[in-house]
Amino acid sequence: MSPALRFRRSAKRDAAEGPTRPKRGASRSVSRRQPVTPKSSHQISTSHSPNELIAPDLSRQSSSSNLSSEVAPEIVVWTEDMDLDSPSQDDSDVLSDLDMSSDEAPDFYGLSRQADEESDEDDEAFEEGGEVPEDDDEPIGLGDAFLGEVDVASESVNATLRKTHEASEDEAALGDVDEDSEDDDEVLRDVNEAPEEDDGDIKDTDGMLEDANEVSEVNSALEDADGAPEDADQALQDVEEALEVTNEAKDVLAVPAGGEAVRSVSSPSALTELSELSSLSSNVSSKATTPFDADASRGTSADQSAPRAVPVHQTSFYQNEVERLTFNVRPKASIPRNISSQRYAAECIWAAESSRLNPFALHPEEYLLFRHHISHAQVTTYLNIRNGILRQWMTRPSVNVTRQAAIGCANARWFDAASVCYDWLVRRGYINFGCVQFADSKKAPNGDQQDAQRKRRTIVVLGAGISGLGCARQLEGLGTQYASQFHDQGEDPPRVIVLEGRSRVGGRVYSRELKTQSSEKNPQFEGKRLSAEMGGMIITGFDRGNPINILVRAQLGIPYHALTADTTIYDNNGKPVDMVRDLLVEKLYNDCLDRVSEFKHKSQPSKLIEGKRDLIEDGRDAPGDGSKTIMQAEEATAALPHAPPVSLQSVPEHVNMVPVSSDKVTGRVHTQPGVPATLKASEKAKLMGWDAKAGSTDSDNVDLNDAVNQEGLHSAQFWTMQYRNFRLFNWHVANLEYSNATNLHRLSLPLWDIDAGNEWEGHHTMIVGGYQSVARGLVHCPEPLDVRTNFPVKSIKYRAEALNNGPAIIECEDGTVVEADTVVCTIPLGVLKQNSITFDPPLPTWKTGVVGRLGFGILNKVVLIYDKIFWEPDRHIFGVLRDPPNRHSTNQKDYGVNRGRFFQWFNVSNTTGVPCLIALMAGDAGFETEHSSNDILVAEATEILRGVFGSDVPYPVEAMVTRWGSDRFARGSYSSASPEMQPDDYDVMARPIGNLFFAGEHTIGTHPATVHGAYMSGLRAASEVLEAMLGPIEVPTPLVLPKDSLLLQKRQESAKDPRKALLEAYELEVWHHLQSHIGHRPVRPSKPPGNAYMLFSRDKFEEARKLCEENRKPGRTKSAPNEVRVMTSKMWKNASPDERKPYEDQATENKKAYAEALLRHTEESEKWDRQAIALRAAYEKENPKPVDDEKLTPDEGPGPKHRRVRPVSYAEDRGEDRN
Repeated sequence: MSPALRFRRSAKRDAAEGPTRPKRGASRSVSRRQPVTPKSSHQISTSHSPNELIAPDLSRQSSSSNLSSEVAPEIVVWTEDMDLDSPSQDDSDVLSDLDMSSDEAPDFYGLSRQADEESDEDDEAFEEGGEVPEDDDEPIGLGDAFLGEVDVASESVNATLRKTHEASEDEAALGDVDEDSEDDDEVLRDVNEAPEEDDGDIKDTDGMLEDANEVSEVNSALEDADGAPEDADQALQDVEEALEVTNEAKDVLAVPAGGEAVRSVSSPSALTELSELSSLSSNVSSKATTPFDADASRGTSADQSAPRAVPVHQTSFYQNEVERLTFNVRPKASIPRNISSQRYAAECIWAAESSRLNPFALHPEEYLLFRHHISHAQVTTYLNIRNGILRQWMTRPSVNVTRQAAIGCANARWFDAASVCYDWLVRRGYINFGCVQFADSKKAPNGDQQDAQRKRRTIVVLGAGISGLGCARQLEGLGTQYASQFHDQGEDPPRVIVLEGRSRVGGRVYSRELKTQSSEKNPQFEGKRLSAEMGGMIITGFDRGNPINILVRAQLGIPYHALTADTTIYDNNGKPVDMVRDLLVEKLYNDCLDRVSEFKHKSQPSKLIEGKRDLIEDGRDAPGDGSKTIMQAEEATAALPHAPPVSLQSVPEHVNMVPVSSDKVTGRVHTQPGVPATLKASEKAKLMGWDAKAGSTDSDNVDLNDAVNQEGLHSAQFWTMQYRNFRLFNWHVANLEYSNATNLHRLSLPLWDIDAGNEWEGHHTMIVGGYQSVARGLVHCPEPLDVRTNFPVKSIKYRAEALNNGPAIIECEDGTVVEADTVVCTIPLGVLKQNSITFDPPLPTWKTGVVGRLGFGILNKVVLIYDKIFWEPDRHIFGVLRDPPNRHSTNQKDYGVNRGRFFQWFNVSNTTGVPCLIALMAGDAGFETEHSSNDILVAEATEILRGVFGSDVPYPVEAMVTRWGSDRFARGSYSSASPEMQPDDYDVMARPIGNLFFAGEHTIGTHPATVHGAYMSGLRAASEVLEAMLGPIEVPTPLVLPKDSLLLQKRQESAKDPRKALLEAYELEVWHHLQSHIGHRPVRPSKPPGNAYMLFSRDKFEEARKLCEENRKPGRTKSAPNEVRVMTSKMWKNASPDERKPYEDQATENKKAYAEALLRHTEESEKWDRQAIALRAAYEKENPKPVDDEKLTPDEGPGPKHRRVRPVSYAEDRGEDRN
């Protein structure tokens, strides 16, 4: 196969991921050296900082002597009888001194110097035992239509940005935003021009001036405004006042601009990483035309009693008078002045994309949190603030972003919004996660030492795998950051305890120490611990939001090695497969994937509330505020005739993702937007180069609707396919089974790639010294977690109803009892399926149903250590084709048993430190390995290698065989979509029950079966626990202060007359009094469409789109919006008077209805104003003003309005540019 085809950089399954485990290492020391830049496949990639901090030493010198393979070599095989828990092997880890004094961190982002931290490790052994349950059922899965892996072949995001100009020091000191004349003109244009309809979607009609009458109405309002406004913002404000407030009400009602000093509570809790709408697929980057939501809500479970795993976030807004936070921050103080606004904006966009968030649109949780508080126009400004906070984190991810620094990304009006955004980012684990040093907080050493009266709750995390350790570390960090809130509740931040059944940390990420030492000197591994990966081992790309990127490269500084996907596949005769034949079979395999994609589950995308892309890319805020919140605008639109409900507004069109290729490293399928195959099977086969069978015609096709219910029907029945091609075809099938850890027929046809579209970008990499070093880093940095090993859990007694209904009780197998206020269960799905742990009360049926429906498979490995390399040292992966029992069979069923047996080999010598090969046992072979003899497996592996590299291939000097199904702490490798699975099962699996929470790779539908997915699930569970303890995020009302707000003036002025503060408080009391008696002033009704053509175009949109598609050019997957508009225009011109009449009548009726509604609004407003005048007069009579406002001189009023200066730079001062 050509290098272009072989070299695919993608992301998904942590290849060879089998189990997702690490392993404890020996004592580690911190060394400092020059950073290494990879120049060849042998070089090691390391993250580095200006202080040249390198990862803690993950290795130690083994006491084992080298074993010779010349004469009857001893084969040291990992067997169930070996004592792997011996302290001499794995339990002798001692932490070396950690150097946390450096404030610099790896500058791999190319943006700024950063502080860093390091990790240390401990080492333990892998236990085995038990048996793998037999699987007797044969559910209908994908059948003979074979599927594979997702390709994301794109380059790393590099911001090549140029400086343009600097802001003046005086303007930056003011901290205000300036709109230049060009923006003023743009605002006036927005006022006087009607926005264009987009694809027939019904938009918010508020502020849409669609006919000459409304334009003249606005112009009249502008003429009536007192004096010429200083800028366009003031002009808009005058317009709104002229349109919506009567002169009488303005004269009488002095409503404080700051509005009501209250907080409303928005409760988006327990989400299963709904976030990835945020991160766009690599194909489309962060384009505003995001084709799909990677985290769209799944379909409902078959179990109707099951609550939604991700509840519909019906935000509960209750008002409670609380003190509004005050901030001692200069507006936009965190925005640097030494770079241009365009460069700053580019860095902010990059930071959002690197955090799994769409820089141009609200995350679904953000929409639910802010929809009651900001308008569509204000979304742009909010996104600029949010992206700016993310930029602060990404430029220095080893030290936390403080609230003050985050608020410094906003001007004074937006301080509260920035604070709420900061809370959301922190709680959801987008910033301040991992092994981060909290520079602004010092945790109390012990709650008892602080205050004996304070209580301190306990959180117990069950399992020290990646999800458990990630959750515990996040809970520790959240406790530090929200210590004051816990103190306000009369308690200290909770203590976090991790209970682990094994004698080591890492779970299914296990880097086992080798007994063998290399005979060839390698300075990089000299004196270090050598290990090989038994479980998860591949990082499937660092770019586009992988949190492992932050842990490995920015915080722990662990060295890693990039893999090349250039794969050679050897036939059973030991010769490489012909490139033409390889390409031909791969095309056929991809076509099979394409054809079954029409059966994939199609979920509705989430709302896409976008800001102005051009403004965000220029680093500019929105010029106006708008007059209605998002919620008000949506409800007004929904009230229009034939308008969609709120839930269907701003929802992008569903875009099919079709398979295009597969990833040789991970076995995952690469997809991109498109439509399933439309050509007949026979015709397509001929185009690919296959010879048709005698008697077949171009019209012959495969009916997949029958194929899923019938046996023996496959597309190869229409063309000639020799047995040698069947071998090659089934190698790709084995690669698919490797990515799912199960046989093809145990996969769900609609849901087998439910996580498609959530892949990372960048090279696949492996950690030098072992992936388990990440787990050790989470344990020890920045300070040790309370991890207690050798605590296998026997039973869990939890409170299913409420958190405050008594403690949970965890009983271990040795009789030890641990009490906890909250329990986070990260126990693997395989163990839950075994029912070996007792839950009291028993888990509800909606939870046990999901446990039973989700698949949990097995991927095993055979690890072989040699004295010398006899394979191609520069090639990291090679494949071997396997024969069926009947070597010349052309029956697809015959290939299932052997196709995954030693089918793919990894050369991991560069990361283990010795010549080492790892062979994968996938599909049925993975299950068979559980019952196979070690000697037989090693002998078979040696025979295969001799068939490829010659008869001189020796037996290994050391060998290890994994049996994850027999491991009682795992019972398998990772989850998969079984045929019985429901679309929302991963979300239901994540849903907490009372004070029992869940995490693990089986609880995250966007990234299941991966190490990074396990870690992200831990972040999600930590967020849920914190919300259960402290409550949801509080949102001040109003969130964004009006421009004439007294509170805003207070923030901007250095000093203020106390008499004005008294007046402000008095006006607030008056406003509360009016609201309590007559409520809010009536809202002006929205204007419905009053144009017959507009109604016609909306009604005929779908018909016009279909006409456009019928005439579309080849290669076009959908019609462009302009094409549809042109078509509807033609249809209107060609319509007869009778066809036009209903729309003309409807337009007339809309205008009439609007006029009547406007009349009612005027009457109601006048009535409200009269009542308000009377109420205010009565109130002032009983409660006179504390200060006569007539005695206040003009100089004591608000200060003069300054021209607001547009920010021109946003990056921290780095002293110098770094390329």
